[in-house]
This record gives sequence, structure tokens and C-alpha cells, in this order.
Amino acid sequence: MEKFDWCVRTGATEELDVFTTQAQFGDGYKQVAGSGINSVRKSWSVICSGSKDEIAVVRSFLKAHVTASYWWVNPWGEQKLYRIKADSIRPNFINGNFVEIAFTFEQAFAP
Repeated sequence: MEKFDWCVRTGATEELDVFTTQAQFGDGYKQVAGSGINSVRKSWSVICSGSKDEIAVVRSFLKAHVTASYWWVNPWGEQKLYRIKADSIRPNFINGNFVEIAFTFEQAFAP
């Protein structure tokens, strides 16, 4: 299984989705439980930057991993499986040879 090894810019943003099942009762009591064995799902919005040739390699990896999982060590130091969110790949040409590419990692639980 491949690993995402490129450096990402500082400022990566984590989003946690916690899936729950809830029951609200008339007396104000609320029952809350985790939903499923993977009830917490993480995603990370990140940016890589570099020369057009360097970022072309990153872009190719991103496109290939919308449907295939890969390993990535997030800023917390946790190595987890991720996939690229399908509609998140956004290259930005700063000048003729310098490119920033923004994208989102979504946690995966199987290859």
C-alpha cells in the first residue's frame, strides 16, 4: 500500500465527524451512543506547494487515490488510512512555475 510522503504546508485543518444515534425524551433526558465501530471519522484540508513539475507528481497521486486508500501520518503523528475527497483537488498557479494544490484527505477504514 502506498504512502503520502510529500510535505504539506503548516496550517492543515482537521475536521472530526462523530456519528451518533440519539433518542430525546420528553423530560429533557437525551440518550446518546456511538454509531458503528468507526463512529469518529477524520478529514484534513491541506495544501502542497512547489514547482509545476513537483506538484504534477502530487496531482497524479491525488487523482489515483480518490478510490484507493493510502497511508498518511497526520499532524497529530497518527498513521491512518485515507482517500482523497473526490471534489477537493484544486491547483492554483501562482506564477508560471510555482503551484499550490489544495485537497482534502478523508479517513478510510479499508483499502
